[in-house]
Amino acid sequence: MKSTLIALFLASFSLTAFAGLPAPGALPKNGNCPANYVVKNNECDPTKSARFAVVKSGDCPADYEVDGNYCIASAGAKLAIRRAAMTCPKGFTPIGDYCISENQ
Repeated sequence: MKSTLIALFLASFSLTAFAGLPAPGALPKNGNCPANYVVKNNECDPTKSARFAVVKSGDCPADYEVDGNYCIASAGAKLAIRRAAMTCPKGFTPIGDYCISENQ
């Protein structure tokens, strides 16, 4: 019973830790796919246990871990998108090569 409660707590914690990020989506294949992503055509498709990721451009944003040519969100990470223009969309702050959400 105690181990079941611990497992449920950890599962709910991991879901809430990444609750502010969108569900992981397909990424363009750039070298090896990141952990918990599988190759499908020219993309890396997320599995059930995949975390949100972006293609790496320069240093990864705060609370993101490097995994080859990708940045993988860790607990507490805010939404990051690669900056494609000089300015970021409303609600995002430019930091390095990324636009970081101002909301958690």
